[in-house]
Amino acid sequence: MARGLERFPTLSLHGFTLAEILFVLAIFSVLAAIAIPDWASLLPTHRLNSAARQIQSQLATIKSRAVAKNASYRLSFSTTGYVIQTDPGSGWQSAGESGALPEGIAITSSSPSALGFTARGTATPGTGGTVRLCNDVNAGTNIVVSSTGRIRICKPSTCNGSC
Repeated sequence: MARGLERFPTLSLHGFTLAEILFVLAIFSVLAAIAIPDWASLLPTHRLNSAARQIQSQLATIKSRAVAKNASYRLSFSTTGYVIQTDPGSGWQSAGESGALPEGIAITSSSPSALGFTARGTATPGTGGTVRLCNDVNAGTNIVVSSTGRIRICKPSTCNGSC
């Protein structure tokens, strides 16, 4: 006889019974039924935060690129995405890179319509600006670039609010 079975003679080595498996499945089903509706309500907020981090990351990237290449770079915005542009001295040209925002996220306003950086890392034309993002449930996030080149994310109380 196996060593563990000497103290527990009713212990079986054959696995689980059908009743035990059905009981565990019933518990998981109840937990999933409770958790799934809450998860679905979190998706618009997750997408909004993801879009804000995406734009903030792109702004930080073009700021670094502007300083490294000694040229001005900017993000030019549409309602659902952005295009990276450069100004080597002869006017703004596409840098061949663009990005789209997650589904359900829109840029409701950008003041100005493009945010960028000079070769010194300051905002072009030295004024900074704000990009306002909104999701399907009317929540908003702003990405703010100061005239000194600082990039930050803030949460207004309404979709088109300021902070």
